[in-house]
Amino acid sequence: MKWREPKIKGMVTPKNILTAIGLILIVSILFGFLGGNWIFSISIYFLALAFMSAAVISLSIESLLPGAQIQLREDAIVRVMSKRNQKSAYKHIDCIYFDRDCSYSWVANKLIVNVHQKSIEGPNFTNFKVIMKNDVIVDGILQFSFATLNLVHHFAVPEDVNVEQILQILRDKGVKIIEGPLPS
Repeated sequence: MKWREPKIKGMVTPKNILTAIGLILIVSILFGFLGGNWIFSISIYFLALAFMSAAVISLSIESLLPGAQIQLREDAIVRVMSKRNQKSAYKHIDCIYFDRDCSYSWVANKLIVNVHQKSIEGPNFTNFKVIMKNDVIVDGILQFSFATLNLVHHFAVPEDVNVEQILQILRDKGVKIIEGPLPS
């Protein structure tokens, strides 16, 4: 089974892009002076401007792309990423906590996950938190520190995907599922 995680809206704002453009211009001017032994070099200025503009373009394009793909494979939960996939084997998972009817909101420029509160604007999703066993051994090697970055620690399921089917697949793989408390 596979699906795409919901995207967080509001991460790339016009204010952030304008700030990045301003900083790129200032840093490019500095490179123009540094590259010409304190005599302004227009060619170095344009070269620095071109390289640093790629960052703003990539940030703008990334916000338009769909969310990461999550796959429930025969042996593991996998987040498919462009460079290196994240993978958590079912046999190394201690338990998975999940909360239904979650949504995102921005409060004082901080991203807040609202548990058990659907949003009219969306996206609404179910949030899963993966808890790994203490000593995870993969291919005979004890995994810790930087190796844990390649594990799936959490994932989100949009409301149009059947959560009950995902829960059944995880239970069939021997994963202990714990649902978060409902509000009273």
